[in-house]
Amino acid sequence: MGESEKEYLLDLANANICPNCGKAIPDSTRIGTGKKTDGVFCSLDCLAQYHETELIERAKKVSALAQRHRTS
Repeated sequence: MGESEKEYLLDLANANICPNCGKAIPDSTRIGTGKKTDGVFCSLDCLAQYHETELIERAKKVSALAQRHRTS
C-alpha cells in the first residue's frame, strides 16, 4: 500500500467516511484492522469489497501451499 493510499484512508477514517461506499460511519460500528491507515469501514462487506483483490491473491497462495503439502 503506497503512502498516498494510507494518507487517503487515514483522512477518511478521521472523517468517519467509508472508503468503499462513501457512507458516514457511526463511531460504534467502525470495522477494520485497528489501524486507521488500513481503512475504517461501515461493514464487513465493504471491507471485503475494498480488499477483494488482495484477499483473492492470499487465498491462491494458501491453496498452492496446501496443494504442495498434500503432494509432499
